[in-house]
Amino acid sequence: MADIPKQIGRYLVERMLGQGAMGSVYLGRDPELDRAVAIKTVRHLDLEESRLRTFIERFRNEARAAARLSHPSIVAVYDVGEEESVGPYLVFEYVAGSSLKQILRGRGPLSPHDAVRLARQIANALDTAHQAGVIHRDVKPDNILVSAAGDAKLADFGVARVPDAALTKEGQFLGTPCYAAPETLGEGVYGPQTDHFSFAAVVYEVVSGVRAFPGDDAISVAHHVVHDTPVPPSEVAGDAKIPKAVDRVIQRGLEKDASLRYATANELVDALASAYIDAGLLERDPTGVQVLPPPDARAARGASWGWALAAAGVLALGVVLVLAFVDVGGPLGLAGARDAGADAASEDAALDEDAGPDDAATELGDAGADAEALEPVPDAAPEAALDPDLPDVSAMSAFDRDEAAKDEVARARRALDEGDLEAAARALARARVFDSGNADIPPLEERLRERAPAP
Repeated sequence: MADIPKQIGRYLVERMLGQGAMGSVYLGRDPELDRAVAIKTVRHLDLEESRLRTFIERFRNEARAAARLSHPSIVAVYDVGEEESVGPYLVFEYVAGSSLKQILRGRGPLSPHDAVRLARQIANALDTAHQAGVIHRDVKPDNILVSAAGDAKLADFGVARVPDAALTKEGQFLGTPCYAAPETLGEGVYGPQTDHFSFAAVVYEVVSGVRAFPGDDAISVAHHVVHDTPVPPSEVAGDAKIPKAVDRVIQRGLEKDASLRYATANELVDALASAYIDAGLLERDPTGVQVLPPPDARAARGASWGWALAAAGVLALGVVLVLAFVDVGGPLGLAGARDAGADAASEDAALDEDAGPDDAATELGDAGADAEALEPVPDAAPEAALDPDLPDVSAMSAFDRDEAAKDEVARARRALDEGDLEAAARALARARVFDSGNADIPPLEERLRERAPAP
């Protein structure tokens, strides 16, 4: 705690949200506007003067690139400055939620409906940036933040380039190899089409739960990207049902020849939605803009709402029994939460040889509830046996349980909005298993009771 500043500029620091290879992100508050903010700082670097100047200019370039963009699916930049005690800093919109990387790791691939919805939001953000002449350069799940309501935002333009900003040498790679386009890795080329390739790699992972170009080091990953065609998502997705038409859409987005890819990110999402609709897994809503689960699936889920409510009661009872008979011990403490965040942030460290302050933006989303109030997972978790899809809760950290509960709360809220009472009940039951103290659960349970038909 001694290393966390109490104030940066005019902003009061409340706690650390995460750390990257060369930067930190804090949850702060703007006392003048009375709003929560995310503050990104750069660690003091022992670099030669020319490299340090280039690094700092890249940092400031992030502010210039992102501040010129205004879109609900782009994390807003509020301020930039420099403080003697911490160095340069950026102040961002605070997004309470999780990164897409955390969600995919904890929950696996998204449903067709959620996948298309998220892809549409990020596609809108990318197309807006490209129309303004801004290339993101590092589109990946770490840089996509998902709020508790399920809304996605594209973060971290730290390696983006504003037109006429010559901050990189020709052939120098900025970004993460497993999501980079072949022409970026081979020739140092950047442009809208390289962002489109990265976006297609993200969509591949969203629908399958697996990276398009897996590997343990930058060299092997780069070789796969440049030379290999990825395995179709349907062949690596396990239980996820992926139509062959979806394979073709994503494979076109990952074409080695940039001219063969989609012209815009939204064109890829249009094709993705159509592929799911043609397969009967989604249908268009009356406006023709959004997509919905097929009516038979919605009816089937709604018809068995009673079973789900009963399951919710059983699962909640399981939580009560665990808390009643297992000694949960004292608080986890901040160190445990930091370790969990560090594990999530370090997975791609070996793949990013040009890591910068942008790495820290992977944790701009809420890192969870106040770590000092979190309790360790009990040694036994019999409630897990009541839901075969529930992960091993006893093996999860308090941080991961908190994040999983937020995911389930967001699912329950969306299900209630769509009239799917069974899905809402199941999500709330799972949320209680992960974190029975989540304050968002009781109001949603009340909504569920009010909407349940009379027996």
